[in-house]
Amino acid sequence: MRELHFFVCFLLLISTKGSFAENQPYLSIQPVEPVQIKPVNKAVLLTCKPSGQKELFTDLKWTDPRGEIVKQDNSWPSTRQGQAVYTENLGSDGTLALIIRNLRESEAGEYTCSATYANSEKFVKKVRIETFVAITWEDAPVEQYPILHSDYKVKCKVHANPAPIVDWFKNGEALTTTDRYVIEANGLLIRKVAESDDGTFTCRAIVMETGEYQERLIKVEVHTPPSFDDMPTEAEVVEGDSGSITCRARGKPIPNYTWIKADTREELSNSLRFSTNPLTGVLTVNPAEKNDRGKYICKAKNAAGEVQRPVHLGVVVRPHIDELINISIAAGAQEAHLKCVVSGWPLPHVTFQRVGSNERFTNGAQDSDDRIVLEQEKLAPAVPGGEERAQGHLIISDLLRSDDGLYACIASNKGGEALKNGHITVEFPPSFAATPLKEAWSWDNHPVNISCLAESIPNATITWRLNEREIDRDGNIQQIGNGPESTLQIIPIDRRYYGVYKCRAKNIHGEAEHEILLREAHPPSEILQAKREVITATTITFSFIGPKDDGGLPTRAYAVQYREDRRNWNEALNKTWPVDSPYILEGLEPQKSYSLRFAARNDVGFGNWAADDHVTMPKRSSPEEPKIITSQVLDGVSMSPYLDRFELRWRIPPDNGEPIERYEIKYCEVRNSTDGWVSEGGCRDLELPANGPPTFHMTKLRPNTHYKVELRARNIIGYSTPGQVIFKTARDPTKTGPEPIVEAREPALSSGALIGVIVAGLFVVFVIVDISCFIFNKTGLTHLITSQCGSKQRMDEEMNRNAEKEPLKGPVVLINDDSLKKDTEVEYDAKVDGARIMVVPPRHSAV
Repeated sequence: MRELHFFVCFLLLISTKGSFAENQPYLSIQPVEPVQIKPVNKAVLLTCKPSGQKELFTDLKWTDPRGEIVKQDNSWPSTRQGQAVYTENLGSDGTLALIIRNLRESEAGEYTCSATYANSEKFVKKVRIETFVAITWEDAPVEQYPILHSDYKVKCKVHANPAPIVDWFKNGEALTTTDRYVIEANGLLIRKVAESDDGTFTCRAIVMETGEYQERLIKVEVHTPPSFDDMPTEAEVVEGDSGSITCRARGKPIPNYTWIKADTREELSNSLRFSTNPLTGVLTVNPAEKNDRGKYICKAKNAAGEVQRPVHLGVVVRPHIDELINISIAAGAQEAHLKCVVSGWPLPHVTFQRVGSNERFTNGAQDSDDRIVLEQEKLAPAVPGGEERAQGHLIISDLLRSDDGLYACIASNKGGEALKNGHITVEFPPSFAATPLKEAWSWDNHPVNISCLAESIPNATITWRLNEREIDRDGNIQQIGNGPESTLQIIPIDRRYYGVYKCRAKNIHGEAEHEILLREAHPPSEILQAKREVITATTITFSFIGPKDDGGLPTRAYAVQYREDRRNWNEALNKTWPVDSPYILEGLEPQKSYSLRFAARNDVGFGNWAADDHVTMPKRSSPEEPKIITSQVLDGVSMSPYLDRFELRWRIPPDNGEPIERYEIKYCEVRNSTDGWVSEGGCRDLELPANGPPTFHMTKLRPNTHYKVELRARNIIGYSTPGQVIFKTARDPTKTGPEPIVEAREPALSSGALIGVIVAGLFVVFVIVDISCFIFNKTGLTHLITSQCGSKQRMDEEMNRNAEKEPLKGPVVLINDDSLKKDTEVEYDAKVDGARIMVVPPRHSAV
């Protein structure tokens, strides 16, 4: 018990002593080190904080090393002006901060924080501030540029207190003083700078007393004075064009360029027609003029030096054709001489070319025709100091009419080509070679024109004669034009105006005549034969053997007149066909008899009816075969331009007396074999109404695949013979390589068949499991079915009894099964009211 009492007393003593220590007054400075070493030119903050019963502390203040009280400044920092050292209250716990904005060496020393406690006791806390000067790069540019082959000091002046130790590195390797490198107090001296001195130098400063360490990376780039590359000393520009001269020089840094015209000493950067690029050295003139010829100086300059080089600029003057005179010479003359004078600089070359020909004449006699000779000579300038001139001579001996035409004089030099056409006119007597008309026709006062064209140089004068007599003032004959072309407008009111008209042309070199026979035309004679080519129940297709005499004019049309046997010709119907069109007579009635006769027509009119015929039309029957229209046929196969579709088009066939009700189309994939086209499956059947257009678009086809199509027309009588076509779809352009070779082989098991096998297997497993459940557990689908069979049988018996007592109610459902359909063939007799229907086996497709 005594020990317990002693322990309690000990604890009370300790707690009382701790509370007493916490209430003891004192001052504390942060940071707590009594000596603060700070760099100059940096801001410093020290705080003085009273502890204990803080409310009893008064007159808290800081005193500087000179013993002067540091003034307090509670204004916002941005408004403080010029006060380098001041105090400021921080927070609400009585902390007083000493702030030095920019520490200087003169501000080092002992600073004192003091306060009065309970108006009687003085508390003091001191701290000492010592300064040091941090490493400062006073003169150490990060980029420096020595000049090749000169001495250069890489500047690196460093200041610090205490004094720093400075050493050097190049590209990471330490440098020492050598014959080329000398380490000095304010830099690194390089003797005879070489291009290998390019690189990064490191100037390192160390202050051991403060532990400071800094590096300065200095990029040294050796500058080399400009020097010219292999630059041409001459340049040319074409007059009127823009041109340029490029000045190329090496150097580091890259030189800047200026251009000066040598004779005027004009700097060309601000010239009106000249422009310079100081970075690329390109001098541009736009446009160039003749007086721009001369010497130009290029100056290349950089920080290491300057060089210059002259360039002579020549201005090319485009060739110009100064003189080219047309000539006119009679055919057979001794020679034709065409001259062409040209100018330019340098001296142009002159040649000639026949307009319409691709070949130019060469100097001397031509290999293709030695009658033609080309010569040229140099002429003196037109004015002193003017452009150079030349003259070309094209000489043609033994002149022919074929030599007449345009000849281009072509002058060429470096500036390009000049071209001008000159004409050699070959004079000759008249000729009617361009007048093919030798015969003309007219009838029944029908006006007619006859013309003649006389070729001649100079133009000929044309006169006309009729049957060797002059054509005087006749109101029925009018002459239009008297050369080189002349036309007679004739109204032959009687036979006197038919005969030989003679056109006579005359010029200074001779005369010529041309005869044109004007004949009287009449309708054609009778048709020799009209042959029936194709006959259906309602149509007849003919061919004709024309009339023996066409009446002088070409046959324009054929006509038929037809009537039923019980009618006369006054009630007959007519149809006319243009020549070379299908001669098809339509709209006839089956099993009727018709009489027909035919005639031919020219521009005068119809001939007499002839070639009488009598025909009885066949009975009504199934339609004719539809004719499929094909295009782009290759080896009997119509090529579709599309990958996946084909347009089927056909001509509507004759219906043979009964209107066509529909068309049936069947198409299948096929391949060509030794036995012909064999079906590959994938067949489709469809029907189209007959009232639509005779076309059908088959879609969803496979590319690069052959298909066979059968088209049948059907009326009430039956089906037509099928029209057939083989076509091929286009190849898919996205699939490259040769077409695959299809081999006949057993088909592999498809994915659908594989799925069927799997489903069948699962079904067998299900049946086995279900029967097992039925036998042993009386459950499963089998049990459910057998349990309901009895009830279903009873329901069926009850329904049968009801059905016997009551009549059938509700709609009757007719089953439409295509498999039960059979093609029928109807034989129709117009004389009998009705039809006999004969059932025949279905028609099997050729596909």
